Amino acid sequence: MNRKSISLLVLAILVLVLMAVFSSKNYLLFSFGFLILTLGIYFWKFEKSPHTSREIVFIAIICALAVVGRIIFAAIPAVKPELFILILGAIVSGPETGFLMGTIIALTSNMYFGQGAWTPWQMFALGLIGLVSGLMLKKDIATWKLVLWGFLSGFIMGWIMDIYYIIGFVNPISWQSILTSLAASFYFDVVHAIFTAVLLLLVGKRWIKLFGNYQRKYDLFKNNN
Repeated sequence: MNRKSISLLVLAILVLVLMAVFSSKNYLLFSFGFLILTLGIYFWKFEKSPHTSREIVFIAIICALAVVGRIIFAAIPAVKPELFILILGAIVSGPETGFLMGTIIALTSNMYFGQGAWTPWQMFALGLIGLVSGLMLKKDIATWKLVLWGFLSGFIMGWIMDIYYIIGFVNPISWQSILTSLAASFYFDVVHAIFTAVLLLLVGKRWIKLFGNYQRKYDLFKNNN
């Protein structure tokens, strides 16, 4: 893990810590401010780095696949392939591009599902998952590690959205109300996690090989990491 990836990951974690510390002082406005600042920094870094038109096309394809997959499975709660597609796309393209793809997937898919106060949180959650997945760039990751990360990512997504729900809608905030909120979302988090893990187990390595061949053929993301 290089210095840039570490700094990006630390910044992402810092946002969550600051939200927890200042949760009692205009927490919703504070959260939005830091989330927007974080997203702005990532987009600025992405714009400053050189990218070819083929790399932009690859990013667009990954985002389109994830958005369409999320919409197709809209009728089945928590059964969504966007994490599966994001993880594999980020493994090929790297952490910064992975974060960017995650935020685009959340924002674009909510054009269908509806925009709201939850959108920046979803952008942050998917961006963070894309960033961590991108740290696996150029590594021959074992299948069990890939599956485990897919399973954990389903819970990470759910926990971040639980934070949004708790600090925005739970009153008073206590250990009992926090546990109740987590218990209410546990089923959906488990389904999301298992669905993502199963997809990665069945076709994850095959998709990585497919994306990797495309990357090597067109010499994409050679400046990442």
